[in-house]
Amino acid sequence: MARIKNVLFVCTGNTCRSPMAQAIFCDISKKEKLGCVGESAGIAVGAEGRAATAQAVKALERLGIDISQHKSKSVRSIKPEEFDLFVAMTEDHAEMLMNLGVPKNKIYIMNIPDPFGGSQEIYDLCCKSIISETERLAELIKKNNEQ
Repeated sequence: MARIKNVLFVCTGNTCRSPMAQAIFCDISKKEKLGCVGESAGIAVGAEGRAATAQAVKALERLGIDISQHKSKSVRSIKPEEFDLFVAMTEDHAEMLMNLGVPKNKIYIMNIPDPFGGSQEIYDLCCKSIISETERLAELIKKNNEQ
């Protein structure tokens, strides 16, 4: 795979998982000097410009990461050619991306269940899963970019 610089994280509404993953990834990228930029979008965004859920904001506050200014956007408003890698939260998101013309070899799947509507504890567990998956992704990108 070519050098990865621009990464798009994709979930359903772009108010929970993908904004958390984007922020965590950007934090790791900065600390690890990966030179990558992360963005996020949703497959089924009702109205663009919605804030991240309060639980997602709180889960990341504990890590010293602020997503309080996040505004949701639809995957349909982005230009796929601007991204080197698409990170889908589930297999369904990956399939929808492929239906939009994203090549399968440019999609990485995290398999993170949707916490929307859940308690703070569920969001905190979701955040831990995202951290683990994002650290794994950062290692893969680092290896890819060193080749």
